[in-house]
Amino acid sequence: MDITPRDAEVNPVTTPPNAHAESTDHARDTFQAVTQVMQAIVAVLDTATASTGNTVLSSLQPFLEPIVASVGAVVGPIATLPLIQYATALPGMKWLLAALGQVNVESVRSQVDELRSQYPQDNKRALAQRVMAETAIKAAGVGLATNFVPPVAFALTLVDIGAIAALQANMIYRIAAIYGYSPTDHDRRGEVLAIWFLSSSTAGMVKAGLSAVELIPGLGAVLGIATDASLIYSVGYFACRYYETKRSAPTEITI
Repeated sequence: MDITPRDAEVNPVTTPPNAHAESTDHARDTFQAVTQVMQAIVAVLDTATASTGNTVLSSLQPFLEPIVASVGAVVGPIATLPLIQYATALPGMKWLLAALGQVNVESVRSQVDELRSQYPQDNKRALAQRVMAETAIKAAGVGLATNFVPPVAFALTLVDIGAIAALQANMIYRIAAIYGYSPTDHDRRGEVLAIWFLSSSTAGMVKAGLSAVELIPGLGAVLGIATDASLIYSVGYFACRYYETKRSAPTEITI
């Protein structure tokens, strides 16, 4: 007997109910694995060069601290102006947010408290290294997103720099809190601005220099990821050295 289309039973291909959950678990496991590898790399690099970096930066602290304190005292009141707060909330203005040290202070404290509770055996440097690794992973994601489509890679350069700058600001605040320095202190704004200015200048030159190369399919994305991640690490490394050798006493009690 012939089977007509009307008689035939159509069995649509369906996704098993747990397929999405399995995919999510796989993505989470992959992210955790990558984070652990990044954490190990950061720990090795940071520990190997920390003593030398601390020696160099400790000699500069008498000059750096008064400067960043003065800058923070000027930037602090400006950053709290309603117009500035509105401007930093606009799309594409993350670079200004980072430059003024505009971060969610309560979120910073919450993230640091969670990190301490999750890794109670870690000392301050180890906790800071975890923050650096996590932020570098996020920066790599930004590099991938803004270099995935070669024709628009160059147009997204400013978006990339702005997003990386925002990650840098949050990272610096978290590292400061780990070392016992209050995220509400105006000095943090001066420190973020100083570090952001140096790193963003470097980032701008590097991204501009690589803009033509980033148009090459595949290679551009790899370079974008590596550049953003390495810039984050360098900023985090400098922040760790700064707070480990800071001459003034911590301004916040850590538990």
